[in-house]
Amino acid sequence: MNTENPQSAEVVRAIESLVPDDYGRMPIPCELDEELYEQIKRALICEPRSELLLNQFGFDSLLQFIERKSSECLREAEFEYCQQAAQALEVLLFQPEYDEHVIEVALALIQDSYQRLKPPRPGFDAGATPLFCAAWDRLNSQQTSENQSGVHHFRLGEDQDGPRYTCYW
Repeated sequence: MNTENPQSAEVVRAIESLVPDDYGRMPIPCELDEELYEQIKRALICEPRSELLLNQFGFDSLLQFIERKSSECLREAEFEYCQQAAQALEVLLFQPEYDEHVIEVALALIQDSYQRLKPPRPGFDAGATPLFCAAWDRLNSQQTSENQSGVHHFRLGEDQDGPRYTCYW
């Protein structure tokens, strides 16, 4: 965490410390999902965004949140969960250095859950998530006939609570 803005520092600290190591394997949904989402919403309004520098654990926590919300979208078929995943990805896209492959996996995961929603599907808010929407548009313009799940290293499985994505970040 490298930040001088007290609000940014508080949000970064919360994202980095809120979830335990086994967060990705916890039942979906869980109370931590809501607590982490509150911090994501706070991160989206922090300025300057360049001060929201996450450590690897914070970055990984948001990736797990994206995986969990995409899984929740499969179960409940509600756009709200795709939107929450997109907001978490927006925070990751603020980071000055990130692994492009990981971002592609997250985008493909959100896209897969989004495409499973019944039409008409709402659009994402470019005003609230401009970096995500730009990446989303690039992904959609690069679509091929290949099986995206094979290319992007995630699979769909079942657990005791219902369908669940498993990602290979």
